[in-house]
Amino acid sequence: MHPGLIVSAALIAGLSGGLLTRYIAPPVVLAQGQTTTKEIRAQSFTIVDSFNRTIGAFTVEPVSTPLGGVGIKPGVTIVGRIPPKYPPLMRMVLRGSDGQEIWSATEDSK
Repeated sequence: MHPGLIVSAALIAGLSGGLLTRYIAPPVVLAQGQTTTKEIRAQSFTIVDSFNRTIGAFTVEPVSTPLGGVGIKPGVTIVGRIPPKYPPLMRMVLRGSDGQEIWSATEDSK
């Protein structure tokens, strides 16, 4: 057989088979309805490997200040205890399996 004829026959067979399955095959049925989660809320995420060993953790923790207070906004004078209208400043932290800090980001002090 001629090589060009073989390639042409294979191309025609592939195209016709693809078109036939589009019209003959039953429609796809999903077992569950598709839902989209708009928001996931958590205080921490733990990253594990395929053996369920902890690789790292992504958490939120309060910011420590040099004065020993927790989350005091810059320019605020403290007399006595921390006023309740100032919630503690928080930071996001990524820690490795050994507990060492790999990355962190502090929220903007407004």
